Amino acid sequence: MLGAALLLASRDAAASPEDLFGYGARTSAMGATGTAYAGGYESAWHNPALASEIRAPKLTLGYTGGVLRLDAVGLDGVRIARREPGPIKGTVIGAEIPIPFGGALRDRVGISLAFYQPTDVVVRGRVLYPEKPQFPMLDDRGQSVTIRAGVGADIGYGIKLGVGFAALAEIVGNVVAATDATGRVGTQVETQLVATYAPSFAVAYDLPLKTSPEKWTLGLVFRGTLDARFGVEIDGTKLSSLQIPLFNISGLAQYDPGQIAVEIARREEPPNGGSSNVLALQLVYKRWSSFPGVLEPTVVCTEGGAGACGLVPPKIDWSDTIAIRLGADQGYALGEGAVFHVRGGTFYETSPLPSSVLGSEAFDASVKGLAPLPTRYYDSDRIALTAGAGLSLSKPLPPIDLDLFAQFHQLVPRAIRSTDAAGNVLAEAESSGSILVFGMNAGVKF
Repeated sequence: MLGAALLLASRDAAASPEDLFGYGARTSAMGATGTAYAGGYESAWHNPALASEIRAPKLTLGYTGGVLRLDAVGLDGVRIARREPGPIKGTVIGAEIPIPFGGALRDRVGISLAFYQPTDVVVRGRVLYPEKPQFPMLDDRGQSVTIRAGVGADIGYGIKLGVGFAALAEIVGNVVAATDATGRVGTQVETQLVATYAPSFAVAYDLPLKTSPEKWTLGLVFRGTLDARFGVEIDGTKLSSLQIPLFNISGLAQYDPGQIAVEIARREEPPNGGSSNVLALQLVYKRWSSFPGVLEPTVVCTEGGAGACGLVPPKIDWSDTIAIRLGADQGYALGEGAVFHVRGGTFYETSPLPSSVLGSEAFDASVKGLAPLPTRYYDSDRIALTAGAGLSLSKPLPPIDLDLFAQFHQLVPRAIRSTDAAGNVLAEAESSGSILVFGMNAGVKF
């Protein structure tokens, strides 16, 4: 127990699936764009202001799956680690609700709801040593229940405003270890799930260009920081007369940085209900520099400040990131009430992890002191190719939409080294890997 007090509790701070891949089969197929054109339930994430375009109630059900293969290879060509976390598996539920106001507000206000539920967990957080090879920005991605909602209003003059929120599940609790009257050791565990929230604010503006039936729309959305924590306090003070500190096993199961996305989209919606086309270009700025870090002390010092009663986590200068995204949708009229869509896109996103990180320390019993260890965190810029298809039916056919998508992400090979405070290299390796994600949705209007 005393030795454990010198360990560090870490957390895999993966972003939520919508931050990594987009949300909804249509927009995910189009390079994860959508800030200027996303419709229906997809607008809850991409741009709540576009919920103002909802005209009929609709329910969408879907499934998302995928696999990751992440590699860290030493400069001598020897693989240090291959990370293949459990597969991505989650269900998607989307709801679209027009608000039936009359008069000047008729067909101007709508609500979008979006839910993501992993099939086997509610929220997952793992405790890892800093010297263990890991990909903190990608491991355990999508392993948390996510709820998003948005409301949008068309205020006229081509301007739409929206506000929304996101909620994640997090877990808190405590474990008490003690001996009973017979001298046997027992534990009492109490945990509970709570929710954490983050706001989003959005605007969409239809540019006053005389290019009918084309519509050029500019979209802008701000998303607040969203983090889902886990915190479990372990109390072993009743096990013996020794002064045993309280252990604080805590961290972030999921983390989405505060971000701003701006997009311009060309939308063509012929009045005769024929083929529809979309072309979108998006730029996203993510404030990863505010990320609190991947490590927390297991023992919280009550006096003397950081380092007085345990190890100090290595400081990492996380960097703000940008993503550039491009998406397109081409519609083909198959007949009255039927349109087939072919979609594609790509995006490039930089990594917040610096190429050089400070090492960590561990207690070495042989010398009864601290020994330096490398901090083996890996991450790379990502290039993604996306594709998908959809079938949209309307009167006289049943009002059903069927959509599917696939994404392939390639991590750009990148050398990352860990050094001590004097600049001596403790370890160096090249990170690389790939991610394959797919999904399908089916929606029906009422």
